[in-house]
Amino acid sequence: MTEDERTKLDELHDFFLKPRAPGKPSRASQIDDLLEAVRAGKLTGRVILWVAGAIIALVGAAKGLGFMK
Repeated sequence: MTEDERTKLDELHDFFLKPRAPGKPSRASQIDDLLEAVRAGKLTGRVILWVAGAIIALVGAAKGLGFMK
């Protein structure tokens, strides 16, 4: 593993496992809570996940077609 790969892996680890502020949950625990809500069949969790996916797809399509830089 190169030093650049190690640095990127450390940044990724910090992004998901370190909370943004003291007393706040980490992103990993927030994602885990969201997936748990989806697995439990909660409609709100499924709607949030679907809408987030749709937004990501639309932004990706807009960038691919040259509407956004």
